[in-house]
Amino acid sequence: MARVSGERAPAFTSEELERLVDGVLPQYRLIYGTPEQQVSANQKKGIWRAIAKDERTLGVYDRRSTHCRKRWEDLRRWARKTAEAQLGMASQ
Repeated sequence: MARVSGERAPAFTSEELERLVDGVLPQYRLIYGTPEQQVSANQKKGIWRAIAKDERTLGVYDRRSTHCRKRWEDLRRWARKTAEAQLGMASQ
């Protein structure tokens, strides 16, 4: 679980991805909800810090909140593209 400056972080394991999804879904409305439901930027940072802390308990790599948030955004983008492609194929 060591960190080396300048070294690329290893890919998220399937266990880490599962833990990430389990951590984000209960907080989803706070992070992405309507403006009335959203929380402040500092509160969002706290949510991501808590998610990262939970990730680190797996002992795979010293994930930071920015790693977790970026990976979540990548997963979210991939899911959206996949769904759009599937819907496009279904309508043909």
